[in-house]
Amino acid sequence: MSIGWTLLGTFGQLMLAFYLFMLVAFSAGGLVNGGNFRRAQTRLLDLSLFVLPGTCALSAVIVLFLHWHGADGRSYAWYALPLGATALYLIYFRILVHQSRGGR
Repeated sequence: MSIGWTLLGTFGQLMLAFYLFMLVAFSAGGLVNGGNFRRAQTRLLDLSLFVLPGTCALSAVIVLFLHWHGADGRSYAWYALPLGATALYLIYFRILVHQSRGGR
């Protein structure tokens, strides 16, 4: 693993964390503002505000740790962790949008 690619990937993950924070803040805020949801649903959206950027930081720390311990290039796959979390968020968001429209 090259230190240059590791640092570039880590920087990219931190930029992605800010993007995901804004994505959740605006999408969840707009959805909750216009709909009537149960408390558990809004808490999950609130939690997503911190979990999605947290997955970026976690994946960056994991890759840095693996780099320092001599791992090979397959360790870069950890950078995909936020993509999976974002996909889960978007699926949940889509379900809530469908629910707020009354199943239309």
